[in-house]
Amino acid sequence: MVRRRRKVIWTVEALSTKKSLYKYWNLRNKSTLFSKKLELLFKERTNQIAHFPESSIEISANLRMVLVRDYYLIFEFDDTMIKVLDIWYTRQNPENFPVK
Repeated sequence: MVRRRRKVIWTVEALSTKKSLYKYWNLRNKSTLFSKKLELLFKERTNQIAHFPESSIEISANLRMVLVRDYYLIFEFDDTMIKVLDIWYTRQNPENFPVK
């Protein structure tokens, strides 16, 4: 079975969440170091799911999530692309999980 790399697309909502996440950590730590490390982790994990989207947790038919440190990347996929829908902090109340 040949694995091909899918194109990774971030939605506006996911990019907005990621931007506010980095802003929070930059202000909290008075440094951009953690945000840069987190960005690297997000890139590594999206690269992994671009090749192997089935290596994640299934939420519904084509909707999945993958753990990156304390965050879930919620995404959907097909044969040509991975669409990152949102980032969810795992230490929140589970009742607020964006996908029901």
